[in-house]
Amino acid sequence: MGKSLIVMAQKQRNKRSRTNKSDMVAAHLLDHLVAQAQDIELRHSPPFRAPTKVLTSLQQCEHCNADIALLIFGDNASDAGGLEAYARLMAEPIRKTNLPAFVIAPPSDPRSTENPSLLLKVHPIQEEPFLTTPDEWLALIRALSDAHCPKSSIWRP
Repeated sequence: MGKSLIVMAQKQRNKRSRTNKSDMVAAHLLDHLVAQAQDIELRHSPPFRAPTKVLTSLQQCEHCNADIALLIFGDNASDAGGLEAYARLMAEPIRKTNLPAFVIAPPSDPRSTENPSLLLKVHPIQEEPFLTTPDEWLALIRALSDAHCPKSSIWRP
């Protein structure tokens, strides 16, 4: 009886070691993702491992709800060079939206809602990076909204 358990275990092990079609598809997909990440890192030279996803947010005019700015979240950026790398990674979406585009780094202390984050305007003209708080960002959006819809800004309380 002991011998048959060993034979059965060996047969199961052999079955598990065979590669089936779904394993090959998964391996091919993994190879493709790794190659894509390597290609991004070669083309854009970020100072961090290239992210597979970059979060963005279209900011709307407070008066007419039209899109007025693109905010790019540079989750792995910690300095101006990192923010510039995100701008290179997102060059195509920036070009397609053709809106003022900003890249923002995470705050140095994410536990504080008033902790400033490094912000870099990258489109249409790149500016110097600066520190901004959430309230200052909202003031910037308010100013962009007023410039977008100047007649509506007259009635602001």
